[in-house]
Amino acid sequence: MLTPRHIVMAARLLFIAASLGMAVLMLGPFQGLEQMFGLTDKTAHVVAFYGVASGLFLIAPRQRRDDLALFVVAAAFAAELLQGLTGRSVSIVDFLAGSAGVLAAWAPGRIEQIRQAFRRSPDLTFAEIARADRRLRRRRTAVGRSEPSLVRTALD
Repeated sequence: MLTPRHIVMAARLLFIAASLGMAVLMLGPFQGLEQMFGLTDKTAHVVAFYGVASGLFLIAPRQRRDDLALFVVAAAFAAELLQGLTGRSVSIVDFLAGSAGVLAAWAPGRIEQIRQAFRRSPDLTFAEIARADRRLRRRRTAVGRSEPSLVRTALD
């Protein structure tokens, strides 16, 4: 029987292979290879980092999309720095193109959250909606409990 766990596990294997391939293409001596597929360098960065962000959203369902998106933006920055170390050109525009790909993958999820908030409670502010969120309430309670123990440990 096919389950969501099977899909995530298969996606994880595919993600590892695709990420390794992307790293070789971005850091190896393959500059201009994207033109064989009819893409510009900037378009290739958008597509590649859209794929990385979308893949991470799929293979890490328990992680926050915002955190994963920031991680991929940091990876785009690191890729540009590493390209400089391998003798290729470093470009802020390439980094911005990669970030645009991440944004394109991240935005639909954020838009859907806003749509859901409107359907559930259209007259509440986002702060009020966040206070009512059960998941956030548990997180705030856990943080509230752990803070006194940290203070007590530091004072002992």
